[in-house]
Amino acid sequence: MEHRITLKFIKSTPQSGPAVRLRASGDVIEDKDPDYTVDNSLETILCLRVPHDKTHNVQFDVLSPVRRVVLQGDDIAFICVDNVLSLKTPATKCAMDRTADMHMIVPFDGVDFRLEVPNQHQKAGKYANTSYPTKARHAATIVEFAMLEAVQQLGLDKTVGQGPCGPVYVMGFDTNNPCGHTDWPPHVHLHMAHPAVGAPIGHYYFDEDLRFLHNDLYLRGSDVPTGRFDRNMPCPHFAPDETLLFDMMITSDGGLRLTCANGEVARISPLGGGFDTGAILEIGTDQIEIKVAPDSPAGVVSVEIADARFIYTFDPDTGKFLSLNTPVATSSPLVDAS
Repeated sequence: MEHRITLKFIKSTPQSGPAVRLRASGDVIEDKDPDYTVDNSLETILCLRVPHDKTHNVQFDVLSPVRRVVLQGDDIAFICVDNVLSLKTPATKCAMDRTADMHMIVPFDGVDFRLEVPNQHQKAGKYANTSYPTKARHAATIVEFAMLEAVQQLGLDKTVGQGPCGPVYVMGFDTNNPCGHTDWPPHVHLHMAHPAVGAPIGHYYFDEDLRFLHNDLYLRGSDVPTGRFDRNMPCPHFAPDETLLFDMMITSDGGLRLTCANGEVARISPLGGGFDTGAILEIGTDQIEIKVAPDSPAGVVSVEIADARFIYTFDPDTGKFLSLNTPVATSSPLVDAS
């Protein structure tokens, strides 16, 4: 038995061309599946097949200086002598091939919040030959924070997220085609984690103004959409026993309306022309503005929700979540974090 692993070689400085080339390594062979291999100016990801539950000493020819080697977000120790990089792969009992994923997952009670890390060098799949979707990425990030706030304010993190169908997933979109996940065109998701097969997964797609146009609903375990939901079409989500969990509808103006089973409603609308300008969350008579700094330093996301600012930090090389600060009250306009 063998398993597929993906090793990320992070270049010391931006360079064109691969960072390394695998040397003949016995039982370790290279898998050149294009959905699991990457080369851009920042990194080279090689896909290897390794025997079950054994460590292996592997060597690579160095074509461009390497400062880190990463597997599944964790660093792998290596040495480099005379342009030969040597490392030991861990004993694996299952596939470890998600190294290309570039998002931080922030675990809240009842919610898995997956915030995709913007990096204009990481374009693959259908994004490879287009300009980086900077505004759409920013819009998706803002909507993700608005969705998170709505889920928590309505109590869906408890009624759904901590029940048998949870946690609730809040997600954006990938641009680097990890494991063949094309994720095209830009969109956001809000769905349940369970059941493992058959859970409805909504894909809320932006129009050219960065408002929502339609939702393609897939069932987990199937690549075939089960329905398209245009504006003003309710999209109820049910548990396996057909209990209503919530409804998510795209409104006539391209916003979102999230309705709980008990009838409570949250509305998410753009602050300006599109969601890249910010969002307004309305619950009852309360209105909450949500903005995200567009030009924070690498490894930082700064978000302002009402009168509080939150700073999320992550590893810019891997997307791994590092910390979330205590909110800081502010009455000043949002500025870049520093």
